[in-house]
Amino acid sequence: MNKNSRIILSLIIFLNLCHHAFAQQMTLTGAIVLDRTEVMSYSIIYQLGNKNTLTGYSVSDRNGKEETKARISGTYNPKTKVLEFEEHFIESTKSKTPAEEFCLMKVTGTFEKKAGQSVYTGKFTSKSADPLVICASGTILMMTEEKIEQLSAKVEKAFGELPMSDSVREKAEGKPVDTATWVRNVVEVTPGSVKTMKLHDDQIQIDLVDDRFQDGDKITILKNNERIVSGLEITNKVKSFRFNIGKDENEVTYTFFAEDEGSIALTTLKAFFRNGHEHTLIMAGMNKGQSVKVVFRR
Repeated sequence: MNKNSRIILSLIIFLNLCHHAFAQQMTLTGAIVLDRTEVMSYSIIYQLGNKNTLTGYSVSDRNGKEETKARISGTYNPKTKVLEFEEHFIESTKSKTPAEEFCLMKVTGTFEKKAGQSVYTGKFTSKSADPLVICASGTILMMTEEKIEQLSAKVEKAFGELPMSDSVREKAEGKPVDTATWVRNVVEVTPGSVKTMKLHDDQIQIDLVDDRFQDGDKITILKNNERIVSGLEITNKVKSFRFNIGKDENEVTYTFFAEDEGSIALTTLKAFFRNGHEHTLIMAGMNKGQSVKVVFRR
């Protein structure tokens, strides 16, 4: 092989490697919030070209009854970390909505560091081919699937390592508690609602966590109208509070106020209540200023 042939071969290999690097597939997944009220899962799978042009597709309501795949294109600015993309047409859908009535999104967002993680946050508008259809606008938050899985694994591990309440240990008379007998209920509550539960034990433990996105959600907690903590930021690190209930207390009320929605609308509350062998996970999505109450009665 002569010198010119080797140069040409090296150039071909180099160009192939460059193409492979630029064509690397990326996936971001998270959620969109429509008009500050409705939350829907949302992902984009895309490739960046050699001029930072973006091509790929989006998936909304992934694995749901309305799952829809749309073709997207856009651009990425590595200096400002701004990524913009637009949905052009529907490739496939499980929805019964006619194709011409779909609202296609136009998104502008930025990659930012939040709690050491790269998070994509932004805003979107949408429009339909049918002028009679009113389309929504809203906010968007996404991360790489790898990071989301890592955060979820950390939360599961943290929950598993939380200590059991002292009163439960006393009732077990020194014997290990059989976790198979634990009752874990998952309850979704709406803003302004009151969830009532039976008081089984004289100690209540509350574990707070944000196992999806750390976007700056903050809450204030009251116990029987007494402020316990103000402006507490919920993260993927579990924050635990224990309360001893007096023998003469027949009822105790916990109120959770949404102080800050963070970078994406809705303060997402996950409060894991431990009372004796009864374990209940309370979930709520609140706008700033809204609240939910949890009441324990003997």
